[in-house]
Amino acid sequence: MQDNSFVVIDVETANYDVSSICQIGAVRFMNYEIVDEFSTYVNPEDLFNDFHIGIHRITPDTVKHSSTFPDTFNEFLNFLNNDILLSYTTFDLGSLRKACNKYSINMPIFKYIDASRIVRHTWDQYARDGFGLACVANDLGILFNHHDALADSRVAGQIVVEAIKESNIKICDWLKRANKTIDLSRDLVPPPSISQPGSPEGFLYGETLLFTGKLSIPRNQAATLAANAGCNVINSFNLSTTILVIGELDPRSLKGNSKSSKQKQAEKAILNGQCIRILSEDDFFELIESS
Repeated sequence: MQDNSFVVIDVETANYDVSSICQIGAVRFMNYEIVDEFSTYVNPEDLFNDFHIGIHRITPDTVKHSSTFPDTFNEFLNFLNNDILLSYTTFDLGSLRKACNKYSINMPIFKYIDASRIVRHTWDQYARDGFGLACVANDLGILFNHHDALADSRVAGQIVVEAIKESNIKICDWLKRANKTIDLSRDLVPPPSISQPGSPEGFLYGETLLFTGKLSIPRNQAATLAANAGCNVINSFNLSTTILVIGELDPRSLKGNSKSSKQKQAEKAILNGQCIRILSEDDFFELIESS
């Protein structure tokens, strides 16, 4: 291990149980560059659900000939080689810990950093919120295929590299600094409200738009884009709604359902004759960019 090298890991899971790891991706960075990669599917010996398959496109057939977690974890430890380990938020570390418990494996004590805390310490606008992987990557102009473990590891590492350059703090020094209290007072400018009136000059003036689910950019930024295009942006469903934009849905908030309450309300209103267009986030951006 060198003081200018680190490894970033990301995992995908087969279902809501975070121990059901079905893919591991890891990337080693040294001197700001990618020098090695580790990527493998994992047989989770567990059921896959449709929601997670829809996110990462990994199916039981994809992993049926893959090793189970114990063998894969040993391979990963050999790849890590006691280097500094990062993941973007602690989800991935928690998945490793729970999978180790599942197979009665003693998980090593890693030299670990939550990469999202590096981001929050480095840039004022992310101190409080808006620091999701896709959002920060978009702001930095980094393109990637989200929800592929190797691709997510790469982009998380690239974000960390940019943060190191911006802060002039070495990765080894972030081991302690990342865990320090984040100064939320740096974010003094309140973000725009989600609810915004549409610009009369916009080509979508007269439309009423509602968001549901997590977007790749902060929702208030998406709301401003929609408002500039003419949409009245609202926070909750009502009979004036004409456009519903569906982002990535968090299974924890769905409580076992496959659709958000806003989507259910919109579909019910459509059956009752209300004219509502339901768009994906990509469709929304394409609509906005067509102006």
